[in-house]
Amino acid sequence: MKVLFKLLWILLIAGILEACNASGRLEYALECAATNKGELEKVLEHYKDEPEKYKAACFLIENMPYHYALEGEELDSLKTVLASADAYGVMLKDTAVPDWDYYTPSGLQRKPDVLNIRAEFLINNIDLAFDGWKKRPWNASLSFADFCEWLLPYRIGNETPDNWRQIYHDRYSFLLDEVYTGIDVVEAISVVWEYLQKEDPYRFTWVFNYPHLGGEYLLHNRIGKCQDACDFMIYVMRAIGVPVAYDFYTFNAETRKGHVWNVVRDVTGVCLPFTFPSRKPERGSFYIDSRRPSVVFRRCFGRQWDMDGDFMRNRSVPAAFKDVFARKVSDNYFDSNLELPVEGMDGNYVYVGLFSAYGWRGIDFTKVESGKALFRNLASRQVYILLAFANGQYRPIGNPFYFDGKDIHPYVADTSKCYSAELYRKYPLSERIRNYMGGIKDGHFEAACDKDFKNAELLCTVKDTPGINYNHVILEKPVRGRYARFCSSAEGYAEVAEMHFYKGEEEIVPIDSWGDDPATANTFAYQVYDNEPLSYFISSKPGASVTVDFGKVVTIDNFMYMPRNDDNFVRIGDYYELFYWGEGCWNSLGKKMAEKPFLPYDGIPSGALLYLHDSTRGEEELIFHMEDGKQVFVSDCKD
Repeated sequence: MKVLFKLLWILLIAGILEACNASGRLEYALECAATNKGELEKVLEHYKDEPEKYKAACFLIENMPYHYALEGEELDSLKTVLASADAYGVMLKDTAVPDWDYYTPSGLQRKPDVLNIRAEFLINNIDLAFDGWKKRPWNASLSFADFCEWLLPYRIGNETPDNWRQIYHDRYSFLLDEVYTGIDVVEAISVVWEYLQKEDPYRFTWVFNYPHLGGEYLLHNRIGKCQDACDFMIYVMRAIGVPVAYDFYTFNAETRKGHVWNVVRDVTGVCLPFTFPSRKPERGSFYIDSRRPSVVFRRCFGRQWDMDGDFMRNRSVPAAFKDVFARKVSDNYFDSNLELPVEGMDGNYVYVGLFSAYGWRGIDFTKVESGKALFRNLASRQVYILLAFANGQYRPIGNPFYFDGKDIHPYVADTSKCYSAELYRKYPLSERIRNYMGGIKDGHFEAACDKDFKNAELLCTVKDTPGINYNHVILEKPVRGRYARFCSSAEGYAEVAEMHFYKGEEEIVPIDSWGDDPATANTFAYQVYDNEPLSYFISSKPGASVTVDFGKVVTIDNFMYMPRNDDNFVRIGDYYELFYWGEGCWNSLGKKMAEKPFLPYDGIPSGALLYLHDSTRGEEELIFHMEDGKQVFVSDCKD
């Protein structure tokens, strides 16, 4: 029996070696290691009698040639500046450092892992990762392959590897050893999540461009972008045995940008999204954010070897789809499949695309088979278009269409039937912005000759959430006063973007201003008359006010106020151009300057898909169609 057991053990070891060496990946990695080869061989030797850990070591080493850190003195200085931010993410910049707003990490030095990772570091990471895998009850259903991606990796992106796993384990393991000792991984995350919220508030800032910051830095400096918040949660959770990764999308039609969030692998294999510090995981909920991605990927440590060489060399596939460390996981979020007829392209790749003012952009691809293109697990309630790709350019195939999850509804412009319309926005009004605009509701404007407003005269009360940005009020009779102010309701905050006072057409310009209890470091009272709709004053307490001083008693017979908004309403003085889609391209319906808070347009083709471009400023623009005389943006479409 002992001989048989020994033989089986030898065969098992041989099988592991064969699995590691079959493709030559391990040998390739060791050859790439050059003078560091001995360090990696020490790891393999260390685990020669522990098959699972040996296999885990193989996984990490095989993938090392494709991972690296970005380092440099400039990055160290940038981290110092970043750490100086206040509670609102505002940098306390030193004049002695460069202007980091224009910093790019392209000049940093690459330090390949395969040349620099030492045996002791790797062994410590593997041992601690295995301890967490075996110790926590929810990992009983976590396969070895999933363990390698969800718990084992010693790095997240291009940060400098540090001793994060040990440090985070020592600091936070008590939360699952003493505070919560149950078996529910979702509850475990909630307990840790709530503790982290109280321990040190996270400071969001998006002002710099930099690589991943690293575990030790984020432990002591809770600051950065959404990616940094995700990294921090991965460091915490993986260090204490909770399988957490991050999902992302690279582009959506509303922002033309990407987004990233965390996911936890539940015991059922379902991955639940969450974000720190705003949203805990919840079973049955796959809410990401209001920006509605169409295709979702998961960042992996291991190279996705199913991307074969022919695919990678195929010039009809854009480089954006050749990320070998991104795994498509849309099936975790969407269950709608889109099938389209495609003539004369069997065997070729085609793409489904989203709107961009710079041209349609592909977000998913498939190969045409039997005259059909099938896109699996694609988000519904979105406007798409079918695309081909050649010579570095996308080419539209047919008309754009709305996909409701089952059927497609093409937009076909009929130039024989045209209509007129008034356009108020170039971008959908989100619930978040609508709530901001509602901050002015139930407040009132008043004027007075005395600074304490003892004998104030009411100018108007804001009875409802404004529907536009420019709100012009003509007074029934002129009012005299040196001071004017906006006062919020007893429950609301003083929140206003602009307020301008006039006698006839002449503006009365203030000489001074002040506000009660400004809420953030970026809030100043003068911003209510700086002619910048994106700046605003907001108080930190309800029942507050913001006041302007004209320097002398004046007569006011009309005024304009603007609630906090996103500056995507039609802006008086800006130049705009309206386009409709027809005959395979965007066609102009003319340029004009906005003289009012809306743009009148004639000759709009029936059934057309439209978009309004602001030639003067801004980036946020989204396609829409007209329905009952109103703009209906993609995000407002109903099934």
